[in-house]
Amino acid sequence: MVKNYHSLSKEKYLHKPQMVSKEEIDQIYQSRLHGVSSYQTNLYPFLTNKNGVQTNKYPIFFVYLPEIVRLESNLRDNSNQIKRLAEALPGIAKRQFLNSLLVSEITYTNIIEGVKTDRGEISTIIRDNESDPKRPSHKRLQSTIRMYQETQSNHLIEIEYLKDFREIYDSLLEGEIEQDKLPNGKLFRDKLSKGEKLRIGDAVHTVHVPPQTEENISEALSSLIEFMNNDDLPSIYKSLITHFFFENTHPFLDGNGRMGRYLLSTYISHKYDHFTGFSVATAIHSRVQTYYRIFKEADQAENYAELTFFIDEMLQLLVAQQEEIIATLSEDRQKLTQIGANIKHQVNSLDEKYDKEAIHAVLFYLGESKLFAGNRELGILDNDIIELNSKTGNISIRRTRDAIIQLENMQWIKEINGRPKQHEILNEIIGLKDKK
Repeated sequence: MVKNYHSLSKEKYLHKPQMVSKEEIDQIYQSRLHGVSSYQTNLYPFLTNKNGVQTNKYPIFFVYLPEIVRLESNLRDNSNQIKRLAEALPGIAKRQFLNSLLVSEITYTNIIEGVKTDRGEISTIIRDNESDPKRPSHKRLQSTIRMYQETQSNHLIEIEYLKDFREIYDSLLEGEIEQDKLPNGKLFRDKLSKGEKLRIGDAVHTVHVPPQTEENISEALSSLIEFMNNDDLPSIYKSLITHFFFENTHPFLDGNGRMGRYLLSTYISHKYDHFTGFSVATAIHSRVQTYYRIFKEADQAENYAELTFFIDEMLQLLVAQQEEIIATLSEDRQKLTQIGANIKHQVNSLDEKYDKEAIHAVLFYLGESKLFAGNRELGILDNDIIELNSKTGNISIRRTRDAIIQLENMQWIKEINGRPKQHEILNEIIGLKDKK
């Protein structure tokens, strides 16, 4: 938390016995805006004062406070630690842990918007997309999930023209937006019918009033494109400011939150690591009321488009989530070592008539999957084990199939899916008390 530094909307109440005048607040604002530790952008958000009057005359800026610099350093250091921990994992464990994060990311970004999803359904689509990346998008969320998955190949979204926003929107939310909520302008939303005014909030309270015409939206997003393609600002600050300004502009009738979080997720994935990138919505969901509050405060004209506090609290969310990832990866690495020892002990106890090499390989892949997959739908398939044994262990297809049959007969594993074939190792074989 930023100490001894307050939002401009609160400054006038902090100097008793009388409130600070508007002129004095303006002076404080100017000193912050032009201070040596400040960064000023070319972005002018739509802000609303307490009387409902709108303005877009203030440029977004923030101050490099020590706390923010420290958090940015923590984020970078945590990211490096996450990458080191992940690199030490076997390939299956790394992929399945990342996929389990992706399941949560899709689930939570939809929950934040009140959209119901099923974790098992998401997991199945992730696996389907992995087996056939060009599979037509017939299932709900399939296109959304595929776009997130593409970031794992270090595919960076490039936005150079206004139409790029619309193309991302159409692909990301294919089949997810109701017909009457699709953009009513050429690229974005435009004026509503019957003279209605678009506002963000509930039936009683208005939280934010974004620009009302496609022309205003296009002007704002053109400035955002220029800002996004300028490399004179460290990555995390640029991504968080972009996130705020995109949401403030609210270019579509529906799906803005999901697209805004997707842009933030993919940018962090590319600039830092995929594990942090796939935990953005998860971090936000864990403190969603904080998320709403900092947006609301940043949208207030009385705060003069200062994003110091927004950046600080968003960094806190992300760093806290990174620390959870680090703790989980560290703990699971230790568990995996123990699982490997338990499997080796079990296999060594078998008679010589068993193909110990093939059985050990099958058991380890199943143990690895049991620990790191978020649910059964993400678990390793028999065909995956057969392929891995053939490629990396020089164990023939027949030997692997025979080992699976033997293990099933021994009741060390059980079949949990018939099409495609999939088995699960029993907890007592690997000494795993609770399923992850």
